[in-house]
Amino acid sequence: MRKKYTYPDGFKDYLKVKLETANNLTQLARHCINEFDLDIEIEPLRRQISKWNAQWKVKKSKQPIKRLFFDIETTYQTAIGIWRPWQQTIRPEQLRGEKKIICISYKWQFEDEVHTLKWSKSQDDKKLVKKFIKILGEADEIVAHNGDRFDMKEVRTRAIKHGVLMYPHYRTNDTLKKARKYFNFQSNKLDYIGEFLKIGRKLDHEGMDLWTKTMAGEEEATQRMIDYCEQDVILLEDAFVKFAPYVDHNTNFAVLKGGEKWQCPECASSDVELHHTDTTPKGWIHRWMRCNNCHKQYKISNKSYMKFLTK
Repeated sequence: MRKKYTYPDGFKDYLKVKLETANNLTQLARHCINEFDLDIEIEPLRRQISKWNAQWKVKKSKQPIKRLFFDIETTYQTAIGIWRPWQQTIRPEQLRGEKKIICISYKWQFEDEVHTLKWSKSQDDKKLVKKFIKILGEADEIVAHNGDRFDMKEVRTRAIKHGVLMYPHYRTNDTLKKARKYFNFQSNKLDYIGEFLKIGRKLDHEGMDLWTKTMAGEEEATQRMIDYCEQDVILLEDAFVKFAPYVDHNTNFAVLKGGEKWQCPECASSDVELHHTDTTPKGWIHRWMRCNNCHKQYKISNKSYMKFLTK
């Protein structure tokens, strides 16, 4: 008979508070393991937390954040008249066909389910693009890895192709840009970052053959492509959560949702405290705050800090 795991004192009380705002139980399990140095695997802890959550009937706080994570998979571009296998200029008249979006996988922060849109059986991506643009319009912030340079431009290119209108600007947060700006990883590929941070890996697949089979209409290959894309979204969100305390935010959710500038810009929590104070060479005072909910450290003006003191 397996010995029942004993949790440290105060763990359940801590968990009840966290469950008010944490809907992604896998992330919560990982956070608890790190916070309490628990000697238990993530999945069994997640299942136990799920049971407690149902048993305690914790009242969820309204989430102020509508952050979207997404990833796309596209077809490759084919061409004719390639004279040698090394780098060369390919003229537009050598191209055959056009790139299309095979699938888009996405999820909302604080939700466990990953959703996927895929092209039609005739490999038409118009309905996929049309549906996803509506979803983009619902998001306060959009997160993708290399999203500014690739994913968003691919979606916009297919949108103009099909005559589907979309906004010229969206509030985005590109984790590849954050990786390059704030860290010195040996590689900024999402797969390497996931392994480095011990949060997971991309799914293995057969390489270029997967795209060839999918483009040939093989249903099993298309499903493997979708599984691969959905895992990327899960890995993306986990990497973003790891990055968040170490990097600047792109959206101030506290202000966006009607709060004060001194509140946490990442999770909009008012459970914050002064971490330290510094001044610029010109004598401007900056107050660095720390969020006790998501551990984000952020800078506010002295004027905003005065408001914090009178809350």
